[in-house]
Amino acid sequence: MKIINEKGKLFGLINIIDLVILLCVVLVGAAVVYKCAAPAATDVIAPKSDMIVTMRVRGAMDYLDAEVTKLTPGTRLVAGSDYIADAEVVSVESLPYLVATPTADGKIVTAEDPQKTDLIITVKAKQNKNDPILNIGTQEVRLGRGFIFKTQTVEVNAIIETVEF
Repeated sequence: MKIINEKGKLFGLINIIDLVILLCVVLVGAAVVYKCAAPAATDVIAPKSDMIVTMRVRGAMDYLDAEVTKLTPGTRLVAGSDYIADAEVVSVESLPYLVATPTADGKIVTAEDPQKTDLIITVKAKQNKNDPILNIGTQEVRLGRGFIFKTQTVEVNAIIETVEF
């Protein structure tokens, strides 16, 4: 028995061109089923952990100090017109604002400014610590970078001092 007969049929059963087309259809069908049935890489979500960010507002006037220190632990942060999910104030501390001032004999000394204070704000947010860019809401979190600290009642520019997980 010949493998291909005089009519071009394989083993006398099926035409070679028909066989190639049939194999292509089966392979495409198998690929579609595999793509639909296999779990997508985005289905695996990395767990988020608590990110503690400490920021400083330098030289805040007394009225701002009074408003910011009113914030209680658990106050939620705001981005645009919405609350940020899983971002809240942990603590607010007011420290003396120190400035360098010259004395009468020409020496530079550190003195407290009676009208200004430094505000230390600690915020807790949920973040995947393996992400290449850390964010709270839409703002990047990096040491030394400015951060607009915004709640329902307060909005102030701060500098990020520490980031911990």
